[in-house]
Amino acid sequence: MKKRVEQDTMKPHSRLLTLDANVLIAALKTDEPLSQKCAQILTQIPNQFTLSEPSIIYQEVCGTLARKTTLDIAKKAKTQLDLMINPKLLTGCDKNLFTLSFSLCSEYKIYSIDALYLQVALNNKAILVSLDKEDFIDKIKKKNPSIEAYTPDAFPYK
Repeated sequence: MKKRVEQDTMKPHSRLLTLDANVLIAALKTDEPLSQKCAQILTQIPNQFTLSEPSIIYQEVCGTLARKTTLDIAKKAKTQLDLMINPKLLTGCDKNLFTLSFSLCSEYKIYSIDALYLQVALNNKAILVSLDKEDFIDKIKKKNPSIEAYTPDAFPYK
């Protein structure tokens, strides 16, 4: 997971990818049921995919790792996120994003944090990946959105 994304350029052939924080956490912790599948997705960044994320990704990933592992591991994860996410594709979690995304909670019957990831994916026409099948990915797919949405074990790109 130590590939560096160029800060000012993105690979022209890469597609945009929005990863729910749970995918990154599972890949970093390595002891989750789908950790290997999550890690395989991360190996495709930045050559095949470029990350497009809401800024809350930092708190969700690093905060969870700080609570469940150690602060040192959380700090290393922050460094990795800095390397993986082009600042131009990091969407600030501000009033604009919140007001755009809260209607998705009603439309898709999803949690508010999940709506932030969905909104970023929709805004950027990115592929969305989450470990949360029943409460997130399945609900999105039922509505046939304009983006692709997968769980790591169903992610078709190798």
